[in-house]
Amino acid sequence: MNEDKYWEEQRIVNDPQEVKVYFNCEICGAEIYEGQEYYDCDVGYLCEKCFDEEQEIYKQSCERIAGEKYGD
Repeated sequence: MNEDKYWEEQRIVNDPQEVKVYFNCEICGAEIYEGQEYYDCDVGYLCEKCFDEEQEIYKQSCERIAGEKYGD
């Protein structure tokens, strides 16, 4: 699904005038509304977009190639 379309649908479904804000994303500050998916991580509550970015950063930081030396 197109990211812009996804966020537009989320905006419509989660009209802040009608839905309670439960959390704010620790990274970007996005409001996480009742019924919306979020991630409870070591860094705090994350929206889906920030979780995906954090996951990619973590993956890159621990990616290794067998046979190569690391940490020297």
